[in-house]
Amino acid sequence: MSRRAWVYIWFVLLAGASISAVSVAASPDIPTTGWTIFLVLTAGTIITQFLGSLTPTRHSYYPHLIFHFAGILLLPPLLFMLLIILPHLVEWIRKRLQNSEILRLWCIQPFNICTHLIAGFAARGVFLALAPDRTLLAAPVSVLAALIGAIVYVILNHLLVGLVLSLARGIRLRESGVLDIANQASDLVQLYLGYVVALLWGLNPLLMLPALAPLVTVYRALKVPQLQQEAQTDSKTGLSNPRHFNERFSAELERARRFNHPLAVLMADLDLLRNINNTYGHQAGDTVLVGVGRIIRETIRDYDIAARFGGEEFCVILLEADQTVALNVADRIRQAIAAHSFEVATSPTPIPVTMSLGVACYPTDGVTTEDLIRQADVATFQAKLRGRNCVVSICDVPHSLKLDDSVPGNEQERIYAAAYIGNSRPSAAGADASDSGAPPAPKTGGESRTAPTLPPAAVNAPLLPWFVGSVIVAGLVATAAGLAWSAPLDGAALALLMGIAVLAEMFKVIVYEALSVSVSAALAFAAAVIGGVPGVAAVSGGIALAHYLRARRRQPYQTVFNWATHVLAGVVPALILHRQPALLDISNLLWLSVLTFFVGLAYYAIDTGLIAVALSLASGEAFKAIWMRQFRWLAIHYVVLCLMGLFIAVAYQTLGLPGAIVFILPPFMLRYVQKQYIERTAHSVRELERMNQELRHANREIVDASRSMRQLNDELFLTLAKIIDARDASASGHAAQVAKFATAIAAELGLPPERVEHIRQAALLHDIGKLGIPERILHKPGELTDEEYNFVKRHATLGAEFLETCQGLRHLAPYIRHHHERWDGLGYPDQLRGEQIMLEARILSMCDAVEAMASDRSYHRAQPLADIVVELRRCSGTQFDSAVVEAFGRVVERNGPQFVMNSASEVSRRPAHQSGRLKYNIGWLVPGQVAAKTAAQSAQVFERSKDNGTLNL
Repeated sequence: MSRRAWVYIWFVLLAGASISAVSVAASPDIPTTGWTIFLVLTAGTIITQFLGSLTPTRHSYYPHLIFHFAGILLLPPLLFMLLIILPHLVEWIRKRLQNSEILRLWCIQPFNICTHLIAGFAARGVFLALAPDRTLLAAPVSVLAALIGAIVYVILNHLLVGLVLSLARGIRLRESGVLDIANQASDLVQLYLGYVVALLWGLNPLLMLPALAPLVTVYRALKVPQLQQEAQTDSKTGLSNPRHFNERFSAELERARRFNHPLAVLMADLDLLRNINNTYGHQAGDTVLVGVGRIIRETIRDYDIAARFGGEEFCVILLEADQTVALNVADRIRQAIAAHSFEVATSPTPIPVTMSLGVACYPTDGVTTEDLIRQADVATFQAKLRGRNCVVSICDVPHSLKLDDSVPGNEQERIYAAAYIGNSRPSAAGADASDSGAPPAPKTGGESRTAPTLPPAAVNAPLLPWFVGSVIVAGLVATAAGLAWSAPLDGAALALLMGIAVLAEMFKVIVYEALSVSVSAALAFAAAVIGGVPGVAAVSGGIALAHYLRARRRQPYQTVFNWATHVLAGVVPALILHRQPALLDISNLLWLSVLTFFVGLAYYAIDTGLIAVALSLASGEAFKAIWMRQFRWLAIHYVVLCLMGLFIAVAYQTLGLPGAIVFILPPFMLRYVQKQYIERTAHSVRELERMNQELRHANREIVDASRSMRQLNDELFLTLAKIIDARDASASGHAAQVAKFATAIAAELGLPPERVEHIRQAALLHDIGKLGIPERILHKPGELTDEEYNFVKRHATLGAEFLETCQGLRHLAPYIRHHHERWDGLGYPDQLRGEQIMLEARILSMCDAVEAMASDRSYHRAQPLADIVVELRRCSGTQFDSAVVEAFGRVVERNGPQFVMNSASEVSRRPAHQSGRLKYNIGWLVPGQVAAKTAAQSAQVFERSKDNGTLNL
């Protein structure tokens, strides 16, 4: 860091220590009750240390301000200082145990502690100056003092952090986010909840539990910066993804144009990454990409922008950089990558990598993003032509080459892709209902919803009018019964709730252009608890009316249907909670919260269930599909809002109308958090939807291509098998039959589909080594010598060697090599025994023998299936694996005698002049030469190939 940064850090450390010392000296006494609230707040703060998020500027953000501000209002200075210090120490220890890069400098955590101490004691001083009596937190002056103190805390804390980011990392205040209204508002929400916690602690400590319910949504809002960063980042390298890069590029180019500042573009391409993938595997290539991304991040300046364009292509935007600076930065990147070797598991030595880079500058080489990227890409291509591992500026490229469009295919596609990404715009994200042809999602009770909009076909749905009418009648009946049996309403309270609910509905939040949410359900629930069914009917009427006035082209019956669903859902809390007014006491709050949890679930089920039924009848889609897609995720929101409604009702019963006014504010704070969360994630949702559409399209293409590749592979395997069999006319169809037997046995033994397919492929190619046997030996008309026979046995080894040269077939080589091994170790080529032989090879060995026995050969006729089974069982445990033999027996028993057929039957039916007479061993003759063997010669061939009684050709 710079000297100015260190001076500033030491200033903040000394200021924090001094202010703390002065505050503690001014109020040294600690009341006995102070330790209890200190322990509670410290525990809450430590818990929130595990609920943090990391901003794009690598600034940790936690929802601990709730407990900090409560400590400001409730704790003496010494305990407040400990409240700040202890959780930060716990966080520091946790990061050290995790070997995290966060907080790696010794000064970071002391600086964080001092910023909170300075901001906290400043807010405390403002609050005490405006409201000296801390015991009257519910007084209006205390509410105002707390609000001003919270603003002071936020401004000081954000400025202190923003200045150190600017001095230490070169991040401007605007870019750091400390001046972002959304971030400041999120902090204000937390601080206000801290004020509520402090107020409730004075009334009853148990009241803190429902007050902290919005913490769930606050935490989700704090995750927004991290979610936004993930949506903008390439997951493999940590650099920007193409879409985010192009958005930043366009903005920075416009800034450079407006202020007449220089700007440079680096296009970079890893040299021969494809060779690394082919040699060491794709995981090695991924390791290289991750390492290169890290090197680029560490080499460029903090304010430069780097992205991975896909594959091995990278792009860097150098701000405020002319050609000289750009060439220096590019060469630093090139040297850093060339000097680094990457260790991968598949290579005994580290892998060296080089990179070729091209440079283009604004405005000399281009004035648009597309021009600059294209020019830098042409320069990169020239760097590759010059031998790779070098940097080329487009200014050094001959003009004729710049105008040459004959860029290689992959380079041209990349340039086109870059231009396309730069010009593309995300499509609007529609609701799932519109994707499926269903009507837009309704307004959901826990969150105010859009009433069902019926498609044209819905008018003719015979049950829909009856259902809508029944719900409306039920709502009217429930309201009338409530008016008849309930006590007189508190007009002031209901008027307040209705007015606030209408206000909330008018300013509801649109969720990703599909649904609308508000916090009015909390007010409807509170109305049900305070005023029973008439209360919820009145407040729900205001909500429905506001929704009707705000919506366009909405039929009156839809508004009445919405009102009725609210009323019917509110019957549950009205009957259970309103009918027991004695329960609405602070001393019963814990039990009330548990009861409200279940009542809220019932409220949620009724409200969403009625809407889902209407949508199902209107669209014809299944009820379960609609409810699962549109309403299942709202359960936790309903419960939180119902707890808030309970809290408002208890505050009203305990503190009267002023208490209800004070505690209506948290739902509105929650609404603001919802709005920030939705707005900050809307772009990410649209981007994810676009990516999902592209992925679905790409997946369909991949599936089609995979299907075509599988078909092509099958055809190639069958063709190779026929080529192999063609060298022996009497063995026509031999490989296909062996594959059929082997596949059935593998499936019978319960092998997974992938291994079954590998066995089938190996069976089709098991005799491929015979292609390496000379014709004079393979087709010799007379008896083979021992030397010649040993040469024939080499076909197993030759076949394995053939497959070893092909990466896609290399996994089949062991099966081919050992398909003539025997269980007793007397086979070839390696004399393996028992389970030393791979199961696949043991299966092939037996299937090869079965097919040979079942087919006509020049030295024997096809044997009956019964004789084959007897022979296999006789050799079980010596030549063959007993488990494989038994599996074959079960397969034959299940499929019948037709499962085993004579693959040479077509040859036996041919005329003698075509087949060369079956009684001669056609595979051992030179093509076209027919020489009769004596019976003795045939017997010798037969005995040599039997290997202790069973054919093993």
